[in-house]
Amino acid sequence: MLTRTLLLRIAGPSLLMSLVFLVSCTVAAVYLNRRQAATVRALDDNLRSRRIVDDLLRDLNELVVISLNGERGDRASGLHDHVRDLLKESKQAGHGLEEARIVDRLEAGFHRYLETATTPGRAGLEILETDIRVAARDLDLHNAMETARSQAAMHRTASWMAWGLVGVSVVATAAGLLIGYGVVRGLERMVIQAEQMAGVGQIAAGMAHELRNPLTAISMLVQLQREKAQEEGLPAEDLHVIEQEIGRMEERLNAFIDFARPARPRWRRIDLAEVTAQTLSLMQGRASKQRVQLNFHAPAAPIVIEADAEQIGRVLINLGLNALDAMPRGGRLDVALEQEADGSVELTVGDTGPGVDPKHLSRLFEPFFTSKEAGLGLGLPISQRIARDHGGSLQATNRPEGGAAFILRLPSITRTA
Repeated sequence: MLTRTLLLRIAGPSLLMSLVFLVSCTVAAVYLNRRQAATVRALDDNLRSRRIVDDLLRDLNELVVISLNGERGDRASGLHDHVRDLLKESKQAGHGLEEARIVDRLEAGFHRYLETATTPGRAGLEILETDIRVAARDLDLHNAMETARSQAAMHRTASWMAWGLVGVSVVATAAGLLIGYGVVRGLERMVIQAEQMAGVGQIAAGMAHELRNPLTAISMLVQLQREKAQEEGLPAEDLHVIEQEIGRMEERLNAFIDFARPARPRWRRIDLAEVTAQTLSLMQGRASKQRVQLNFHAPAAPIVIEADAEQIGRVLINLGLNALDAMPRGGRLDVALEQEADGSVELTVGDTGPGVDPKHLSRLFEPFFTSKEAGLGLGLPISQRIARDHGGSLQATNRPEGGAAFILRLPSITRTA
């Protein structure tokens, strides 16, 4: 169940970043919208000015034709009125000093033309050809340049919008990853703490279970022999049972202590082949009783590593005893030691027993998981912890030819603190 604190830790950063992005995107959207609106207005005005200039040039061309033909009358008067309206409209729509200056030139030239329009001759035609049409073309060129600038500004605004969206996406993705990473790290710490508490609970439950049985046996023996003990003392058999049960409790307590508070490795250079041979010799007696052939494939040269010889020996004992437990009616226990090209070491302990149930392979190193009736389920977790403390690993697999194999990998002699 999620607590309020956990919800705040998960949702708080996300809500804060979402608010920041909302404000940032809103400000950016308002700014870009205003720029886009201003650019569209400028483009519309420029297109309107170009339309006025086009109409003006068309009227001027007709006036030139009329002047060449020497025509006068309503047609010319109508064109004059239309030109006046166009000049007036252009002056009202002026969008800068340069455009206003060109429109003034047009207006002044047209007034000079009108003064000569009532008198036949080439004076009015020259004014149309030189002053007015030249000024009209200058205005058309100016409007074309302004239109190009407006279009370029519109393209830049669109580009800014596109890159802005890309930037927001990238930043949002990065922020999401960072926030997710922080939340995951926080949840990971909580999960580790929960697992530790669960481990403590498992240890407490396991200890209570393991100590209850021998204590019950001792209590029953003491109650049954309480009266006899005052005169005759406890029988030797009962004392032997009590001694065994006390030894069993001591063994269980030591296992729990080793699991809950592992000792730090005492580093020194050791010959792993020698440590392996000495450890296997301790199991030779039991192997012979069970008719198990013990084979050690020793390397030709010593394999020197930095390790705790006692802890490595304990790992080998755990693996060897598990293998012997899997072969109560005889078999073969193979131990192979090899050094890899990079200096790391691989120690394989294999047996010819029934192997490990595939559905149990992933749980072998879980604390208190065991398939043996009298097992605690702590031998393999402790062995794996020792391997990791040495910078190595411990893995389990089933052999193709039958039986199980445990592979202990240790790093080279160079150890990082």
